Amino acid sequence: MRFRPIAIKWLTRPTWVLFVGLLCGTTARAAEPPQPTAEAIALDAAIQSLKDETLELNAELQRLEDDYAYPRHSALSVYIGSTPDNPALLGEVMVMVDDAAPVQYTYGENESRGLLKNGLHRVMRANVAKGRHRVRVEFKGKPIDAAKTVPVSESFEASFDKEEVEAEIELRFGKGGKLVAHKGYKRGGKDDPRVRMADFLNADERHFSAATTLLSMKSDIEDQKWPADYTWRLAESYLAFGMRARAEALYRELAVTTTDHQALGRARIRLSEFLYSRGFLAESTDSMMRMREKLPAPLSLQWQDLLSRTLMAQGRHGDAIEVLTEMKNGDKQSPYTRYNLAVALINSQRAAEGETLLDKIGRAAPKDTESFALRDKANLTLGYHFLKKEQGGTAKGVLGRVRVEGPFSNRALLGMGWAELAPQGEKQKKVDIGDTLPEANPLASLATLGILLNPARVEQDVYKRAGLKSFKLEKIAKDQESNLRRAMVPWAELINRDPMDPAVQEGMLAIPFALDRVGAHIEAQQFYEKAVGLLEESRKRIDSAGTQIKANRMVETIVRRDIDSEAGWNWRLRDLPDAPETFYLQTVIGENRYQEALKNYRDIRFLARNLDGLKTRAEQLDVVYTSRPVDNTNVLQQLARAKAGRKPDKPKFKLKLKADVQLTAPYALPATADTLKPLQLRLSAAPLRFNGARERSGDLRTRLASLRPKVAQAGTAQATVLQAVALDELAGQKKLIEKYLIEARFALARIYEDRLSEKGKP
Repeated sequence: MRFRPIAIKWLTRPTWVLFVGLLCGTTARAAEPPQPTAEAIALDAAIQSLKDETLELNAELQRLEDDYAYPRHSALSVYIGSTPDNPALLGEVMVMVDDAAPVQYTYGENESRGLLKNGLHRVMRANVAKGRHRVRVEFKGKPIDAAKTVPVSESFEASFDKEEVEAEIELRFGKGGKLVAHKGYKRGGKDDPRVRMADFLNADERHFSAATTLLSMKSDIEDQKWPADYTWRLAESYLAFGMRARAEALYRELAVTTTDHQALGRARIRLSEFLYSRGFLAESTDSMMRMREKLPAPLSLQWQDLLSRTLMAQGRHGDAIEVLTEMKNGDKQSPYTRYNLAVALINSQRAAEGETLLDKIGRAAPKDTESFALRDKANLTLGYHFLKKEQGGTAKGVLGRVRVEGPFSNRALLGMGWAELAPQGEKQKKVDIGDTLPEANPLASLATLGILLNPARVEQDVYKRAGLKSFKLEKIAKDQESNLRRAMVPWAELINRDPMDPAVQEGMLAIPFALDRVGAHIEAQQFYEKAVGLLEESRKRIDSAGTQIKANRMVETIVRRDIDSEAGWNWRLRDLPDAPETFYLQTVIGENRYQEALKNYRDIRFLARNLDGLKTRAEQLDVVYTSRPVDNTNVLQQLARAKAGRKPDKPKFKLKLKADVQLTAPYALPATADTLKPLQLRLSAAPLRFNGARERSGDLRTRLASLRPKVAQAGTAQATVLQAVALDELAGQKKLIEKYLIEARFALARIYEDRLSEKGKP
């Protein structure tokens, strides 16, 4: 495209490409995770194996505690539940059995909502004698409806009978709340209290504890066919904690027998999301494609969104467009999905349609913080897209829709200045793709950057606002001076912001670049010198940030905030620590490759703490075993308890016997060569090794001792991965700063040379 006559003629095309491409190259593209390296795959597999081993040890210790600390003949488990359709959230509970000390617990919001979804919280474990017992409970909560502020208080007393088996009682919160004794349920079924406890733990993002609870239910004999309810929850807990291989194996089992195709579809989408986030793009695509023929209708939007992102990450923009448009459901898709479609259209030689769609997203009335950010991102992407197409006139209005204060405002300010100096281009034509809602009318707001270009803001002292003294322009046309003055408005705003922001630094170079070409050489020199000082300071800070990264300070600060969290793969970084290095790593920290590596590191740190806790628990159990041995003197009592806890065998057939009067008298068969000799019975030797509670506890401590160093080694390796990603990002930023420094110093050298030449003229 040729320059229009009114454009600034001294702004040559090569220099224009340099600044638009290097200073702030925001383009319509999908920055997604690259394929993981072989080393990364091996490390991830090793971490999953360590999770598996740690879970087994937790489940084994839980079984030991159940078998010894809480034997079935005296064990009592008290669960807290909620009545159906309860209009209140539980906040606190107090439970007292007989005259024992009361147990109190305070619930978070996630825990309270988990109770409303049929979850159970085991608030107490105790040992009680056989017979009748009294329990008293007090509940305190608050209405779910925010308009209702009156606290909810409830209490009741009830009794239960303890038999020779474990007593499991549920205390329900809500109107009509009561004590429910759990008996006769199917082990591993949806009514099993421990299965419902796993639901409660998963709702609170305690996925590791949920998996431990479920695994501890399994006996040493693994031939039992567990119900689908149990398997679904175990697979969910596995995947949520980042154990993809274990979850995938269970989902395959469920796919053979389940009739709930929607639940299976949700599981496959979630598994594909995990593969996508970890960079296994081909595997994620194949998994999603296999769902295409039998896709449940309610899952179509999730399927479209994930598959399109996976395809775009592989550069398959045409296939992504097909996935997002073939169902003709654009009016139901989320704004984020529409944004991805716009990016795919622009990258598939269908720029006009993509530009129209981005424009609609950029004009949509925001409803919350996230929609504000998406609108700003759409406008920034579209604005720089037009700048690269040499359509500065169109870019100005689009960039002006970005908020004055927001994550994209500095880059938008930089682009607005270049839009004033860029070729203005032709008027943009809109092409609707035919499956979107009518364009929403934007809310008029003074909080957007467009207000900066209001004619009232272009005052005579705009140069003074930028820190410039009065100067005389060389012989340039009035339209050129007008464009320069208008470009200075957003740049003057920009350079007064955080000087360590790359966009601000780029603005410090943009101003002298423009001034130099209109003849304000002294002012350009001053700005270049200031920019050089700023860039040098930024380079030093990047070096300092690199030192801190090598010391692992930032990552440790992030981890310490949620050090005991079991969120696993569901964990999200919500804010950044106040450390200098985080400023330079905001972009890379937001990428999947860093987030997923950070999740693995957090999980490793959690495993280390968990193993240390297991060691303490195992030692405490051994102390209990030594100080309180089991009374095995009453054999009849032991037999009665064993019989009470034994599950009776189901009869498979019945025999009917009757007397037969025609039978002859019994007689002995004559001995033959094949006759077996009478059995010679004798006492068996004692077993070489008794596998009791204490022996199992010793084995567990041995396994703990060997596993702990492996976890530490994996943590070191994962920390190295995080450091490599961060240092690579810092190296890229430092390289760009050094490029800016070279450009600025060359410009200064040329200005010095020109001034010396002028002084040497006669």
